[in-house]
Amino acid sequence: MTSINGTQFSRRSLLRFGAAAAGVAAVSSCARGLGGGDKSSSGGSDAALDMMFWGEGDQNKKLIAALDLYQQSEGAAKVNPQYSGFSGYYDKLATRVAGGNPPDVFQIHLPYLMEYIKRGAVAPLDEYKDDLGLDSMPDYVATTTKADGKYYFALLGAATQPAIIVNTTKLKGLGLVAPSTDWNLDRYKATMAEVWDKSGRKLAGTADLGGNAIAFESFLRGRGKALFADGSSLGFGEDDLAAWVQLWQDLRGSGAAVPMALTAASTGFQNDPVTVGKAAYTGTATSRGLPSMQSLTKDTLSLGTFPSGGPGSEPGTNIIPAGWFAISPKSKNIEGAVSMLKYLTSQPDAANAMGLARGVPIPADIRTKVASSATGLNKLVLDNYALVASKGPAALQMYPPGASKLLQTSLPNVNEVVGFGRSTVPQAVTKFFSDAKAALK
Repeated sequence: MTSINGTQFSRRSLLRFGAAAAGVAAVSSCARGLGGGDKSSSGGSDAALDMMFWGEGDQNKKLIAALDLYQQSEGAAKVNPQYSGFSGYYDKLATRVAGGNPPDVFQIHLPYLMEYIKRGAVAPLDEYKDDLGLDSMPDYVATTTKADGKYYFALLGAATQPAIIVNTTKLKGLGLVAPSTDWNLDRYKATMAEVWDKSGRKLAGTADLGGNAIAFESFLRGRGKALFADGSSLGFGEDDLAAWVQLWQDLRGSGAAVPMALTAASTGFQNDPVTVGKAAYTGTATSRGLPSMQSLTKDTLSLGTFPSGGPGSEPGTNIIPAGWFAISPKSKNIEGAVSMLKYLTSQPDAANAMGLARGVPIPADIRTKVASSATGLNKLVLDNYALVASKGPAALQMYPPGASKLLQTSLPNVNEVVGFGRSTVPQAVTKFFSDAKAALK
């Protein structure tokens, strides 16, 4: 299982994207769920906007609440929300883009940004950069809004990444407390083993993050490495990947991480090992996953940071954009799309309606207003954000074309074949680097 931007999903749900993106010509058409909506046939500034997005837990519900507020604002464009969980989302998006009927506005995330730019599927936003606040963002979130000197993506929020979600109810029952936020990998491994032992070998310490590209990226930062070098080649070696895969094989073998069969069956927050009571800790791509996961369990959840590589290494958790949104160059109402995204990114009412479900507001004034009244989970997310921000987040790099298949298919497969005993660690690592050579041409 892998996890991106606050949502977890299985490798199987991602395998279909490549085939669809290659040129499926069929066009799906269903309203108020993913597919084609009813657009105004007249085009121009009155054309209704298809807005396509995904979320888990209550993330979609909260974004729709913000869109309802936008619809009440003066001069608002009509918006047709089309949404789902992650599973199948990129299949349908790629189908619509390839079929010539793209949504006007659509959610997208890091592994696909450059691919969609190269396919001409996203409109440049330079003339709207002031409306969307693109020129005033901190460097550590601004880097992935542009490519080749042009802006392409609006950001609804930012979040800490990766996030560790902690079931404090389960820990309390075992007489344990969550470790401090400055823990390292050695402490992490000991903590997961302690949960397994204290529970009488009935509760795993953690979900399996071995196939999670974001967690692996954090692990690499702790070793002074990166996923990619110069935007086109791998920034790590076979020994780095082998160490990562072996870490999770050891955790599974000791019971400190859940067995591979459970990981392979997980398709989202609704059956994450923490949600179903099989583990005390899990990982989400970003902190915005916490409220959504909490909505699916009666146990009390809290938020931690990913372990660092040890003394002198960069912090395990970073700050990244939590929701990239693009506008199609085929849209008949680009001005309306900008108006809608401007409202979502700059209005306190929209931020309050979304409740951090799409990340922490990036504009400092809105973030301050939200923080002044935040309680419970929202306060945890904002405090975690402030903590990581104080440590000097690293600027996120744009992934090269081919990264999506490599990180969302090949990497999870390495972890899975080792976990099921179908391959040794060296064999699986060699296969990954062979895949990388083909993917990053």
